[in-house]
Amino acid sequence: MLGWLLAALAALAQGGTVAAHGVSCWKKCNTPKLFRCSWPPLGPAGSTFYTLNFCFEKQNLCRHLKVGTATSYRPPHREVYIFENTTAWVEARWGDQVHRTPNHTLYLDKAVKLDPLPSGMSFSKTGGQLRVRVPQPQCHGMEQPPQREARFWRVGDSSWTQVTCETVMVTGEDDSVTCALGVNGTFVVQLRHKPQHWSSYWSDWSSNISVPEEILASPVLSHQLGKLGRDGQRVLRLSWQPVLKEQRNVTYKLDVRMLACGCAESDEKDTVLGWEVTEHNLTLSGAEYEILLTAVNTAGPGPAQQLRVPAEQRAGTRPSRSAELPWQPSFLPDLSFKEISVAGSTVTVQWEAPVAGSTFCFEQQTPPEPPKQGVCIRQEFPANSIHVERGSLAAPGCHRLAVHGWDEKRGWATFALWHHYASNDSLAVPINISTADAAVVLQWKPSPRAACPGALAKYRICHAAEGDNVTYSEVDATASNYTLQNLQPGTAHRVGVWEVTEDSEGTCRAWWHFQTKALGPQGAAWRGNLKYLGIPLGLPVAAAIYYLSKRRARRLLFPPLPKPVGTKAIQFSAGEMSQGQPRTGLLEPSERFNPAELLLTEPDPSEETADTGTQTAVPHPDVSQPGPALEKPAAAVVSPPGYGGELPFAYRRQEMLSPVGSPVSGSEEEEEEEEEGRQGLHQPLIPIALLISDKPIIIRDEEGWDPSPEKSVP
Repeated sequence: MLGWLLAALAALAQGGTVAAHGVSCWKKCNTPKLFRCSWPPLGPAGSTFYTLNFCFEKQNLCRHLKVGTATSYRPPHREVYIFENTTAWVEARWGDQVHRTPNHTLYLDKAVKLDPLPSGMSFSKTGGQLRVRVPQPQCHGMEQPPQREARFWRVGDSSWTQVTCETVMVTGEDDSVTCALGVNGTFVVQLRHKPQHWSSYWSDWSSNISVPEEILASPVLSHQLGKLGRDGQRVLRLSWQPVLKEQRNVTYKLDVRMLACGCAESDEKDTVLGWEVTEHNLTLSGAEYEILLTAVNTAGPGPAQQLRVPAEQRAGTRPSRSAELPWQPSFLPDLSFKEISVAGSTVTVQWEAPVAGSTFCFEQQTPPEPPKQGVCIRQEFPANSIHVERGSLAAPGCHRLAVHGWDEKRGWATFALWHHYASNDSLAVPINISTADAAVVLQWKPSPRAACPGALAKYRICHAAEGDNVTYSEVDATASNYTLQNLQPGTAHRVGVWEVTEDSEGTCRAWWHFQTKALGPQGAAWRGNLKYLGIPLGLPVAAAIYYLSKRRARRLLFPPLPKPVGTKAIQFSAGEMSQGQPRTGLLEPSERFNPAELLLTEPDPSEETADTGTQTAVPHPDVSQPGPALEKPAAAVVSPPGYGGELPFAYRRQEMLSPVGSPVSGSEEEEEEEEEGRQGLHQPLIPIALLISDKPIIIRDEEGWDPSPEKSVP
């Protein structure tokens, strides 16, 4: 059972028609009587017997042909009618079982099955389109090209993809068939074909066609062009990078074409380089070239990279007519014509062949127009032979005349080269003059002759002050301005700028008049400079004034507080520092007091009747002894003048005392504060009583000033 299933699958892979019809009958091209019918296995092999049945529509007749156990049969030609519709089917019997295939209608005369397409067909792939050159089937009576199909398998796919192909061009022997593969990648493709008639059959699939990845980019090309040598040749160095990572099946094609000479196309051959080559040198003449570099694989060529090599512009002056001329061309050419003569609009040139050759080309161009084809002459010429060519200079502008020769060993080389500018325009150059006190700037537009190599040698400038001799200067042909310096102010001058060409004598006439500016008053210039100098000088002055004013205002508004600088404290006695006495903490009060004493002060009644203009020293009242709970230490204190009583403790701690006996008034205090605001702290510091421990301490200044000591309470 498994055997006949595998056979059915094999038949499906070959033609794809057995599963649809069950039985198929066909003939080969140009074999009208040899039919072959086949069908898939319908039962166990060797024990299944088959009967092939035909029913002819017009004849109203059926044929039943015993086949045996085979699954194919060639019916005799006399048993069938081929020019009418026929219905065919197969019956299979094994044991008591009968199986029958579906009916299949066909027209036997058109039931043609073509041979598979051959291997080795050429193809190309561009933009996802596979184009294959397919040979036409040599089948008698087939007037239209057959139908074509393709199936492809891409790397990574799990099955085949089948597409319909289109015949786009029919030639004598081959057809150009296009199949849409879609995306880019590496493919395995198979093709098959069949005649257009409905009763025909698809051929078997062709052998595999390996389609590589399409080249989508052109090579990245870089070049270096050498100078034209005395041998009339130059070297073009080309280098590029690979277009594909896997490029072992890639080749590079170089197409070299000399645009000015059509006869060079047959002499120049395309160069094919291997995948490992990434640079190449070309030997060229001085003509204009077009270089095409293309990467090619079996899928076809990729886009070409184009390089336009310009014509050599280095040579271009004619031979000097006289060695006595005061000027010489800026460049003496290596490759020059032996003689050049211009008569009206006709030019006659004479050149000498440096080597023997078989072909030469005489070109005449008018840049920047596109290159025109030159005159090619195919004839042998010996070395040192003299030749004469004629050209036309009727069109105004730049003309380029050149002769190139070819020999089998060296290839193309330039024998002679010359540039000429045809014009009747004056050599005087219109200029624009910009005057100053002692200098003048001359400006002009570049001459059209400057774009013609060798036609313009230089510019000559002639200049003269009123009543002086003419002086001459020269600049390069590429210049467009010139400065006349060290001129006398307020003086009239004449100037001229002239072109110096290959055939002129370098004349120059000063036609343009100008006058330098007279010097103005010097004071005005200095006043203008002072305006600019005032800005950087005024800023620092304003900043200094602002700083000093701010400092003075700060001293007046915020006078500095006294600082205990340079003071010293009274040393404690030994008895006071003894450990036998109880000591209070730093933050504990030295005596007990009522909090109300901090706010209420009891003035002395005798003070109310005292004279306000004098001060009376009143002795301090005796201080009562402290109770047993707290021993009150004796302290030397100073009371405010005019007050005889004892101040509260908090007041005594904060009071700033004045020297005893010094009168203090309100006006004098204000004057002292103002003086301190101006000069800082220059007065002796006033002693202050502080409570560091349980003893009051008097701070003295360095000069030893001490107020009148008050006796401590015993």
